[in-house]
Amino acid sequence: MQTLGKGGGKFTKAPKHRVSWPETAVSAHGPAVPRRDVLFSLAKLVGEAQESDTGADMAFTDVGREPDDPNQSRAVSTAGAGRYVMYDEAHIVEADFQYTCPRSPAVTIGHAKSWTMEGAGILECGTPIDSGGQAHLAVAREAARISCGPESLAARGQGGSGR
Repeated sequence: MQTLGKGGGKFTKAPKHRVSWPETAVSAHGPAVPRRDVLFSLAKLVGEAQESDTGADMAFTDVGREPDDPNQSRAVSTAGAGRYVMYDEAHIVEADFQYTCPRSPAVTIGHAKSWTMEGAGILECGTPIDSGGQAHLAVAREAARISCGPESLAARGQGGSGR
């Protein structure tokens, strides 16, 4: 959270809280599998990739990929005074899989997991959050509860009337 006085200003503080840290991973039981291929298949399944894509340059398929460093501040500013919170919203995608080796009866069973950035936002602790999709509202209110406190107008919602 960062407090800005009259006339607003630039956000200079790095985030302090992280609700969760998404990961990209493939765990398997059986013969080794090409992890990028497994994740590319998952990307196609959830609409992150098309059949014609190669998958070689997709961040979705990078095992061990992490979000941007949360300690880096962003070049964002506002003209208003208040207590502000910046947040990111990631969507975790995961599925179990079965992989059959080419020209072999060996089968590998495993679990694949990746994520996509669904959005980001800035909220002001004294302003009710009352717009955006239902999932976005939940993420924004969670950020407000953690950073502004559960009784803040932003955490309580529209008109401050509750959840």
